[in-house]
Formats: sequence, structure tokens, C-alpha cells
Amino acid sequence: MALLRPHPQMLSVGDPEQPISIDPSLRPEGHTYPELSTCCTMAPLSGTTVYKKVVLIGDSQFELSWNPELEFCFPAALANYYGRRADILNRGLSGYNSTWMRSQLDRIILELKHYDEDVVLLFILWLGTNDSCLESTEHHVPVPEFEENVRTYVAEIKQNFANARILLVSPSPISKTGLAASSMRTKGMDRTQAATKEYVDALLKYSDDENVVRKIDLFGQLVGAAGYDSNTTVFDENSPVTEDAALKIAKFTVDGLHLNGYGYRVLFDLVKCTLDNWDSVRASDLEGVEPSWSEKSKEYRK
Repeated sequence: MALLRPHPQMLSVGDPEQPISIDPSLRPEGHTYPELSTCCTMAPLSGTTVYKKVVLIGDSQFELSWNPELEFCFPAALANYYGRRADILNRGLSGYNSTWMRSQLDRIILELKHYDEDVVLLFILWLGTNDSCLESTEHHVPVPEFEENVRTYVAEIKQNFANARILLVSPSPISKTGLAASSMRTKGMDRTQAATKEYVDALLKYSDDENVVRKIDLFGQLVGAAGYDSNTTVFDENSPVTEDAALKIAKFTVDGLHLNGYGYRVLFDLVKCTLDNWDSVRASDLEGVEPSWSEKSKEYRK
């Protein structure tokens, strides 16, 4: 029986004469890059020998999604969907807006760049939760800048991972009722549903090749679950409609903002439905790592 041995190239260090390339033209004027050292990096690995990579990029909505106390864990559900086919890399950063996320994307590119181009399968970007805070807050990012950040990140991912797919998730709706009763410092005074909707609309109007980039309207799905049409409802903060919607939306959140297990289940169902109808990223299209145990056992039969 033949034994698998590591290829010598897999143990090599990166070539300092071949630095990782990130096109400066894709970044806003004046943005500087951190040093991206290639020292001690691995040589490319074949897509047939390693698990593919699914990367979650976002704020606390992703960082906190691992919490087992929520009863439904989104990354675990996604890992189960891609069982024996892909690793789920959660790179969410609590409190970050889309502008602050730039250095994190650089880090992720550095982390994954040396894999074979077929290994990096999917990026899920969930941005805008903190950008949509009111102008008086440090988290606020104007809508045009948010739109430019999304375009930039998509372009950089496409530039560095030619075969990867990108799924954009809209901000989820807030519940002012839930926020007011929460332990959060601002009690929701730094947010409005109407402001959140501006960032939802900005993300959903993003246009690209649908084979490469797709979008999920999580806001509309959760507002719809509350009994309202997100396209026609006017979210006036003082209207009974908004108050009623806030009460119903609260059941999908821990504190009026961050999703609970019910909310993450809605997100997963939307993601799974999208992936199941997307060639090259649906789980059933991917070859599992190692054969089934019944096939594997044949290798050891005498």
C-alpha cells in the first residue's frame, strides 16, 4: 500500500522576490497598506488534497454567531452543510464598520493567498450593521463610502481569488423595543430602522456577474416575518406600524440588534437556499475529502 508523503515544496518558505500583490488602484486615495511579509509561507496546495475554505467577513453578527448558547449556531450549521468538503473560517470583528475592515481583508488575503486557486471557495460578506449608526457616532460610515467599500472588497477578492464566489448579506432590521430593554450602552439611541434601510438598499443595488456575486436580503426576510413588506413600509420612528414591527422583530434578536438562534436559522436557510442553486459552490457539487469508510476499509483488506 502506497503511503502519502509531503511534497518538498509544501515545506518551502515564500520567495521574498515574489511579494503578495494587491492592486493599489482598488483602494481609496490615501490608504496605506500594512507590511505583508511572505516569509515562511507555504507553497500552493492542490485543491484535491485539502479542505476548501469558506470565509465569513463582518462585524459582531458573525463574530458572535459561534455562541453555543444561542441554540442555533450559524457557522456550525454551515460546516455541517459542507461536511468533509470545506472549513468555515469566521473572521467577524465585533464593533467594526466597513471602513475599519480594510486591514482585516488584507490579513485574510495574506492568510489564504498561497492556497491553490481552487481551494478558496466562498466569501460571505455581512457589512453595514455599524456603518448605519447615526452620524453622531464614531461607527457611522456615509452611504457612498459604504458602497465604495463593498465594491473595493469584492474587487480585491476577485483579483486575488479568481475562482471564489462572493455572497453579500444585507444588514438585519433592528428592534428599538429590544434595544431599549437591552444592556447596551446606547439603548438604541444611535440607530433607526430608516437609517438601517438606507444601507440595505445600497447593498442590494450592487450589480455584478450573478455567477460570481449574489446577494441576500436578510432585512426584507425578517421584516416580512414580522408581517410587513420592507419595500412599502415607511419606518417612521413614531408610528404604530414601526412599534408593532419592532415587537415582532425582537423575537429574532438577543437585544434588538444581534441575532439570536431564531434569527441565525433564518439566515442559514437563506444562505443554504442560495448555495443549493449556485453551481460550483453547492455542497453536492464538491468532492468530499477522503472516501467513505466502506471504501477506505478496502485499502486495508488483505
